[in-house]
Amino acid sequence: MDALALVLIFGTRGLVPLLIFRWPFWGGLLSIAADGFDTIIQDVLGAEPLRGHYHTADKLFDTYYLAIEAWVAFLWDDQLARWTAVVLFAWRAAGVVFFEFTEARATLLVTPNIFENFFLFVAGLRTADPAWRVRTPERLLGIVLLVGAPKVLQEYAMHYRAFQTWHFVRDEIILFWKV
Repeated sequence: MDALALVLIFGTRGLVPLLIFRWPFWGGLLSIAADGFDTIIQDVLGAEPLRGHYHTADKLFDTYYLAIEAWVAFLWDDQLARWTAVVLFAWRAAGVVFFEFTEARATLLVTPNIFENFFLFVAGLRTADPAWRVRTPERLLGIVLLVGAPKVLQEYAMHYRAFQTWHFVRDEIILFWKV
């Protein structure tokens, strides 16, 4: 089962993000789904193919798909959106590197992954209307606050409080419906 889980995890996490190049918004959403898929696969198959190295592999795969999103954002012609995305990605990447060396969980709270939500927000609007642009610094600030607040709460729950989202969904929501 470990070999099957490994193939499914590496295949999904490695290939799905490539969709971001063609369909930034939908590829980004599918990459988030693939991120959750690996834990589900391990639970369903009762496998642990990475034997204690899951966290490192997960962070590498996350950085891989976020780097693809950052590359796509770097090609946007909207300068406010482009440079905001680049700065948000760099801030998160620096935080992840610092965390990997120090294992200080609060680091991920201080460097939340606002980039991902910002990218999806802009890519989603650009999918609906290719002419959409951020246009003003005030609009940019509003967008960053809008997409950043839920991400900071998620980072607090997942990385600072070590709350496992999938386990909550599995144990409290899915099992609730089975009763």
